[in-house]
Amino acid sequence: MRRLALLGALLAAGCTYTFNPSLPSYIKTLEIPTAQNQTLEVKLADELTTALTDRFVADGHLRVVQDDADAVLESDITGYENRVFGFNAQQQAQEYIVVITVSMSLRDRVKNKELWSEDKVRGTASYFPGAAGDATGTEEAARQLAFKQIVDYAISRNEGW
Repeated sequence: MRRLALLGALLAAGCTYTFNPSLPSYIKTLEIPTAQNQTLEVKLADELTTALTDRFVADGHLRVVQDDADAVLESDITGYENRVFGFNAQQQAQEYIVVITVSMSLRDRVKNKELWSEDKVRGTASYFPGAAGDATGTEEAARQLAFKQIVDYAISRNEGW
């Protein structure tokens, strides 16, 4: 009854609540192969693979291994954009946005079935080149923030362990 009241309160407040699927209890290890890359940006596959691996290792719910894992998280970078997002009063580009689109799936190797799949996971981040010599004013920094959003999505799909 208390959960129903909480759900009602959240809905009344305009919040949405989603239920995350939990992984089967027998899944203890995860393989994260190198991402596929359908774009012309050569570094993206390694950057996404590293970001995913680091985050799952830090999370600690699954042991990340290279072979014979209970599950495999596959990713394919299907889109990369770096475009002007804002102009100054002189109509010169001052803000750019990086948009990365990834297809991801988690496969249960024990029972040979797909646990989840998503075709258009997007990460976005803007940056201002030359903003006070700040390292966050680079395309690379924005790309890392966009990858963080994508990795956060992958982690959230596996909550409820």
